[in-house]
This record gives sequence, structure tokens and C-alpha cells, in this order.
Amino acid sequence: MKKEQSIANARRLLRESELGVLSTHSKANEGYPFGSVSTYLSTVNGDVVFYISDLAQHTKNINHNDKMCFTVFANSESTSVDGGGDPNAGARLSILGSAEVLTGDDVCAVKDRFFTLYPDSRKYQGMHDFKFYRLRCERVRFIGGFGDIHWISQSDWCLATPEWLESEANMITHMNDDHADAMQLMCRHRFGLEAEKVRMLLVNPDGCFVTADNSKPLYLAFNKLAHTGQEVRQELVALTHAARSALKLANAEQDAGAATQTVRH
Repeated sequence: MKKEQSIANARRLLRESELGVLSTHSKANEGYPFGSVSTYLSTVNGDVVFYISDLAQHTKNINHNDKMCFTVFANSESTSVDGGGDPNAGARLSILGSAEVLTGDDVCAVKDRFFTLYPDSRKYQGMHDFKFYRLRCERVRFIGGFGDIHWISQSDWCLATPEWLESEANMITHMNDDHADAMQLMCRHRFGLEAEKVRMLLVNPDGCFVTADNSKPLYLAFNKLAHTGQEVRQELVALTHAARSALKLANAEQDAGAATQTVRH
């Protein structure tokens, strides 16, 4: 597999996952690693943001030594190349870097995006010990399956800030107001969901988050990176056409199968 496709698969795994293992250097037990589980936001650039409490052990560790690793992984049935029940066949991704607490404008840039994906986290805003931390990617390790193993450099991993970012809210409103039917088709095609109401939540250069009948956020990956508003539109149109074609073919095959059964009887 070409490395470019592996990088795209790695980004998709990061977008699609909800939880990951946060590995820090233990302050209480010097020299030992310390692992914990956390929700996260993957930024448009490819960094990772956490909303964590000063009281948590991993936060104390980060403030003592900012070097850390964050790992996400998929179950073998959903993402592995070889399939089967082997947990080692599933894709996994580790991001190495340095963590920093966010302040001022940096908080404003991620807060609404984080709470859009994790609305229950809003209740922690009144607690002074919760802060946003960003893990700045320095290197990535991705294992997509047998023969698909790569170290990915920061320059290959991190994406430029898209020119459409300041217009993201307008794009989302337009999709939700005028193209809900297209997003229903995408969800039916990608996830097998017959949803009455689909809403777009966020856009990234490599895809978008939607919710279907108040489901957890679902990630629709683009076929190509979209750095301009026109490119986002093209990718959404392509996803719509692909969904319409696939569903039409599936319905035709079902009709043909039903007709065959009728003839046999």
C-alpha cells in the first residue's frame, strides 16, 4: 500500500475513534509510564486536544514532563486488513509529541468544536480545574495491517489550516437547511442507518462529522483532502453520488433476487 494512502487511513482512524490511551511519564512513580483513557478532539491540522482536570494523575504527569504518547485503535472486525478475530490485526495509531495547556484565543479555537462532539463535557466548564491541553504531533506510528507499517513525520502528518475554516458555520448551516436528504443517503450507504434526521456537526479537510437521529458523531471521510470551500462541495457531491449509485445497485440486486425467488416458486 502506498504511504500516502496509509496516512489517509491513519487520519481516518483518528477521526473515527472516540477514546484513546493517554500515556504519560509518571510523576509519583519516577521512571514508569502511566496509561489512562480519555476522549479527545482531533484538530483540523491533525493535533489532538484533551479536556482534562488538574486533579487527574495524567494531568499532573503532563505538567511534570510534557512528553507523551496518545494511542487509538480499531477492533479487528471493523478496520483490520485481514479480518477475523485476531486483535493484533486491527489498525492502531500512536501520536508522539509534547502537551501544552491552551489559553486565550487557542481555547476559543477548540472549545466549541470539542463541545459539539462531546456536549456532556460542557458541565465541567464551571469547574476551574478543567483545562484544554493540546498534544502537538512530532511523530506518528501507524500499523494498518500486515505490510502496512509506517513511521509518519510531522510534515507528512500535519495539515495546513484550510481556507474555509472561518466559513465552516455557513457551510454546515447550508448542508443542514438544504441538503439533509443527501446526508441521509450518505448515512444509509456508509453506516446502514435509516435516519429521519441527519445533521452536520463539523468539517475537517479530510471529512465531516454528522449525527443521525441524535446518534453519537459519525465520521464521513472524503476521498480527497479539501482545502477550499469549492473542494469541500465537490467531495460532498461525490459522496452523495456514490451513495445514490450504491443504493440504487443494491435495490436492483434485491429486486432481481426477489424476482428469481418468485419464478422458482
